[in-house]
Amino acid sequence: MIYLKFALLIWLLLYNTIVNANCVSCNFDNKNLANFEFKNQNLSNASFKGAYLVNADFSGAKLTSAIFDDAYANGASFVGAQLDNASFRNAELELANFQSASLKDVTFESAYMVHAELSKRQILESKFCDNAVKDAMKFSSMCKNQ
Repeated sequence: MIYLKFALLIWLLLYNTIVNANCVSCNFDNKNLANFEFKNQNLSNASFKGAYLVNADFSGAKLTSAIFDDAYANGASFVGAQLDNASFRNAELELANFQSASLKDVTFESAYMVHAELSKRQILESKFCDNAVKDAMKFSSMCKNQ
């Protein structure tokens, strides 16, 4: 299984995309994955700590319990992704799109989220209101009277 994951990582580095891959618990820490496509892939429990994910496309991906701590994911798309129990501690998420994504119990502690796309439902189902989110003033009114 380890060799398969290693081969998958080599494929990623060469072709900037994952096609019909199952990469549960894969480690992408500190990798430059800008503009990569992870559409509809199972990346549950994967780690993207400190990864450079500018304009990466995670649309429809299963990212349950994935770790994006300290990641730089400006402009990344998480449209329709399953992100339940994921962590975005200290992540930079400017212009990230979470439209229609599942964000139950997601942590955004100290994340930078200027112009990120989040609905009121997503904010309330995540741990957003419990976390100190940087520059998220447009969302602060949604946390009141929750």
